[in-house]
Amino acid sequence: MTARPVFGRISIAAIAMLVAAPVAAQTKDHAPVALPSARMMSQDKANTESWTYAQPTSVFTKYRTVIVDPTTVYQGPDAQFDGVDPADRQKYAVVITDELRQEIAKTFPAPARPQADTLRLRVTILGATKTKGGIATATRVTPVGFGLSALKSALGKGGTFTGSILYAVELYDARTNQLLLAAVRRRTPDPLDVPATISQTETVKAVAREFADGARKRLESLTGVSGQR
Repeated sequence: MTARPVFGRISIAAIAMLVAAPVAAQTKDHAPVALPSARMMSQDKANTESWTYAQPTSVFTKYRTVIVDPTTVYQGPDAQFDGVDPADRQKYAVVITDELRQEIAKTFPAPARPQADTLRLRVTILGATKTKGGIATATRVTPVGFGLSALKSALGKGGTFTGSILYAVELYDARTNQLLLAAVRRRTPDPLDVPATISQTETVKAVAREFADGARKRLESLTGVSGQR
């Protein structure tokens, strides 16, 4: 019997490994491959998970209403859910949707159907890392831990053992479906937010609150619409 060449066996093994392996490095190397706006985004800084696209000719001042779509869970091959099960992913999507709708509604009404002045806000959860409940909380309540957390807060860094959410935001003209803005970001709660360290659910709630507040303020800035507080 003729032996199969060694290089042939190696090639087959290598191909099998490539097929079975997930896409590595993900958003530090490329925008999420299955995201509609991925090909239009540019990396803000090399080797980061921050990607952005802005339509340069957009005139945001004409928009006065916003439709917030239900948050979706990314199904691409480069999703980064770090052991978070599908049921929890869907639960986190609902948390983000509810928080966004409540916050955005403080300034922008949501019409029943798209109008000429309507934006559509679409959020996709791309991944999540888990909070190590108990351990994360313990690192905040000691004097040394609190001091380190205060320093990280001042520097804009995440807290020790606290999880994160990787997400994409896409902003469209609701009538024409023209993409106006898109961004990929990873967010963790402020290190001094002790309740956010209790569990992954509390971490997601904290992220959702901070994200929703920032999104409303950003939309107010873009459109020139004053907050209705």
